[in-house]
Amino acid sequence: MGLAIATSRKIDPPAPPDNEEQRRVKVAQTGIVGQDLASQFEIFGDVVRLITSADQVMINILDGENMFTIGGCGVPVDPLMGLPQDMSMCQFALTSPEPFLVPDMSKDARFAGTPFTKPPINATAYVGFPLCTAEGVVLGTLCAMHTEPLHLSDEQVRLMRQLAKAVTDQIEYRAEQANLTASRIGAMLGRFLRFAPDGTITELMGFLDFCAQGTSTPEILAMLAREGVITQRSDSWMLTQDGIDLKAELGLASEGYLGSQARQTAVGGGLDDLLAQVE
Repeated sequence: MGLAIATSRKIDPPAPPDNEEQRRVKVAQTGIVGQDLASQFEIFGDVVRLITSADQVMINILDGENMFTIGGCGVPVDPLMGLPQDMSMCQFALTSPEPFLVPDMSKDARFAGTPFTKPPINATAYVGFPLCTAEGVVLGTLCAMHTEPLHLSDEQVRLMRQLAKAVTDQIEYRAEQANLTASRIGAMLGRFLRFAPDGTITELMGFLDFCAQGTSTPEILAMLAREGVITQRSDSWMLTQDGIDLKAELGLASEGYLGSQARQTAVGGGLDDLLAQVE
């Protein structure tokens, strides 16, 4: 890639979107950059290849400085490796909610002779469908490159639009769930602290694990005993009356939290599963 850049003419970047500041903030709020979610988004790349027959498919997020590929097929995916945004094709797809289609780069003065047309990319065609939120903010693109000219039919464009919307919905859903999880954990911790004023999030998670399995790690058991929510009777541990009241206060379902195995540390693991058991 370095040789292609050195021997090619530079791309003239487009003007940034009018809502660029809002766009950068929205991208940051998704929290998706830097996460390894390739396996979760791979299916979208496979479907794009079925629709377009393109060689390479990528789901790219552009944060204003760099472009990160979070999924795709036909290309290696490294969620931590960013390409400078001003060296990307996808920067042109940020300025409008409409698809950015370049059927043949060799016939487009903006891209002929650029690094994308040379090894190792060797692209001739590019299609970029914006990942556009309901507020009109473009997070990135669902895009494809092909070594030969690519002219999409109206039906292919329609299907690609639908697929880009599904990718956007998936990204936003993940962000909403993360925020909801944080809010619910915060509320639960507040209730926990009414019973254990010096308690910590570690102890809360340990208490939830104890409610599910009647045990936890020795360190957590000692902490919960100091807080007065469990007590030892003979060779077993059980909830005190405060512990029973706390369990009710937290709204735990009658069947209990189906959390981690007893041999595993509960802290920080399976939050989504944990919260699913809280009414």
